[in-house]
Amino acid sequence: MKTPAELNPNIGEPAPSPFGFANVPAFEKPIEIKIQGIIPSWVNGVLYRSGSGRYNVLMDNGDTHHIGHPFDGLAMLHRFEVSGETQKVHYTSRHTSHGLEDRIRNDDKTLLTFGPDPCKTIFGRMQTFFHHIMEFNDTMRKHEEDPEYDLVNVTITPNFPIGPRLERETGVKRGDAVVVKRDANTLQLVDKDTLKPLKLFTYAHMDKKLWGMLCASHHQYDKDTNEYVNFMVRLGPIPSFQTFTVKPFSPDSDEMPPPTTTVHEPIWRHLGAWKTMEVLKPSYIHSFNMTKNYIIVPNFPYYYGFGGMAAIYYSNAYQTFHWEENRRTLFHVIDRHTGRHVATYEADPCFGFHAANAWDEEVLLPGGEKERVIYLDYCMYENTDIVDASFELGKAAPGGKVNESKVKPVRFVVKKKAQGKPGNKIAPAQVRRYRLGQVPRSDENQNAWSPGNLTGGYLFSGMLEYNKRRVASYTVLAHDVELPRFNEQYNLSKYRFLYGVCESRYAPSYAAGAVVNGLIKVDLDHPFLGSNTHPDSTAMMWDQPGCSCSEPVFVPKPDATREDDGVILSVVNKTTEDGSESCFLLVLDAQSMQEMGRATLGDFNALTLHGSFVDANGVAVAIN
Repeated sequence: MKTPAELNPNIGEPAPSPFGFANVPAFEKPIEIKIQGIIPSWVNGVLYRSGSGRYNVLMDNGDTHHIGHPFDGLAMLHRFEVSGETQKVHYTSRHTSHGLEDRIRNDDKTLLTFGPDPCKTIFGRMQTFFHHIMEFNDTMRKHEEDPEYDLVNVTITPNFPIGPRLERETGVKRGDAVVVKRDANTLQLVDKDTLKPLKLFTYAHMDKKLWGMLCASHHQYDKDTNEYVNFMVRLGPIPSFQTFTVKPFSPDSDEMPPPTTTVHEPIWRHLGAWKTMEVLKPSYIHSFNMTKNYIIVPNFPYYYGFGGMAAIYYSNAYQTFHWEENRRTLFHVIDRHTGRHVATYEADPCFGFHAANAWDEEVLLPGGEKERVIYLDYCMYENTDIVDASFELGKAAPGGKVNESKVKPVRFVVKKKAQGKPGNKIAPAQVRRYRLGQVPRSDENQNAWSPGNLTGGYLFSGMLEYNKRRVASYTVLAHDVELPRFNEQYNLSKYRFLYGVCESRYAPSYAAGAVVNGLIKVDLDHPFLGSNTHPDSTAMMWDQPGCSCSEPVFVPKPDATREDDGVILSVVNKTTEDGSESCFLLVLDAQSMQEMGRATLGDFNALTLHGSFVDANGVAVAIN
């Protein structure tokens, strides 16, 4: 019987993936890519995109290791230098997980993935758990030494304030840091021009008080205060959530740095660690909302098993998560000015990957009284079946099925949690606008419990007020919108237009096992809850046969007077009926959603998740 290496038709190259995932070529030296159509003359800057690029790893013995879930694909970054003035686009890309590739070849037992290995025995899982515990210190040392040791490929953020320690160590100047993030406390610093990885680090590199295991891939940013806000989750018997903000110090700022810092250090502010007196299960949180006065952290009933320890046992996230349909979704509200948790709101059970915009305002009530209200928009699903659909994201043959009888070994066959449900029905996301009413401020809620003030009768009165549940109502504003983006000049304030990806009308629905996307623009002031393709729908779409679009990035036109005056940038994969592939940068008019131009990268498909855009001066105008 022939070995997998002997059956490989490409000697010296990885064997083709049984899942339909193909490796993507990298262009480490800039190449000019041809433009079809016109890019507006005012579009000048750099588009960064993050994603996956290698799924098939050639092992030392000639066999091929195949990665089965797109979220586990080895990291790849893309850089488009766009000049509307000269009508040129220069493209650079780089694989940024070579150290992780070596760990795969060496059968590293400490690897954590998103997708499962269903053939791992109980004994194998116990071995993995043992290796995680015994080799923890060695793993942390290798993180420090090898900037490509781990997989970090979700969001990419230019202008990130990394702090003086990392600036001195890496030589990166203030304002030039491009940082890649994920849903864990691991970040990767890369060169802004070459994309070369420079350092793996954690938030503790910025301040030792910032420690924990999990955080959101998507931070929040307040351009008025120049604050980057995120939260940290510390797992354990009683999990805690630590919100924090980081901002670079500028000598021109009116704000003085803390006494222990110099003018060259970033200002960071700990916004408080808070815990509930009830059992609060840690859940998967990819993003969160923020307003000028509040941070709103969702707590979906999609929980980590055994307080997160199950991830070490299974060595993957998918088998760790479990959905509890009878538990409510919670929204925890933290006052930005004091860092105190002031209220928790509950809503129907649901799940979401991506928050859109949010703002708070005072609403005048009948009789002349005022009510403080938070409005937050989120792309929500009725359950977590969409996580099963993610297994199909980025496959070369949309809608194609793997012939499981011909796939060896059987570890490639993954039984998904949605299987067995009628039709494997997966409803697309809804854009829900939640209303959190009668929101207190810390000075109005002195009994709000905080861990540092458990004295006397305050403990008991504070517990009662702290665990008081308020109700979050919501209105559905649109159907079938994911990866939401908007004009970030309207961030933290009321806005009208939301852009995202939607199911392609030319491909099977997500429920059929294919994640193929068009681009959509919805008018939130004029909701239409029918089909987006209905003649009366207010939605606008760009959707072409064989095309699958990535997250749209909105770039505003300078001196624009309308919210939607700008362009949409997206990386699009195209597969024709004969199986040929191409990948191109798409430029749309953000008002009409009509194509203005495109620039083709090559004959391949590149899975990119999120993106950011900086202008010609290197200042971020659309970040993620």
